[in-house]
Amino acid sequence: MLPKQPNWWFDDIIIGRSYEFGIGEITADDIAMFHEKFAPNLPLKQSEIGLEHRGPRAAESHIYAIWRKMLFDETRTWPIIKRMTQDNLRFYKACYAGDKLSVMLNFLTVEDRGQDGVLTANHEIIDQDGLLVMGVLTRTSMAKRPKE
Repeated sequence: MLPKQPNWWFDDIIIGRSYEFGIGEITADDIAMFHEKFAPNLPLKQSEIGLEHRGPRAAESHIYAIWRKMLFDETRTWPIIKRMTQDNLRFYKACYAGDKLSVMLNFLTVEDRGQDGVLTANHEIIDQDGLLVMGVLTRTSMAKRPKE
């Protein structure tokens, strides 16, 4: 895993680079708040998985919101001009209170547009066991490093 790079410019992007960031813990309180405000149709009961009893299940939109927060925290100092698209959003497994999520970011393609560039990246949201929870492709317009 590479060290955190909080100030990547478009020029610093290397196709094929991957790195992991973020720790987003899912709490029972957050699940209850999210369900009340945004997903009132989902039950807040305990879940059984095999012999293991787990807390309430988080809504997929809650997992998406946790990913957005981790992405914002990681890239807040990057020279992002515009977050252009999010495509191929997929949910692969349920998450429950107590789960911890992180993001594996993979740089796929770049498009140089003169003054700026567009980065296409794949985001894999993984749980504490290394299992894939959610995936999404993004396209982001980024500034190039200023010439000195």
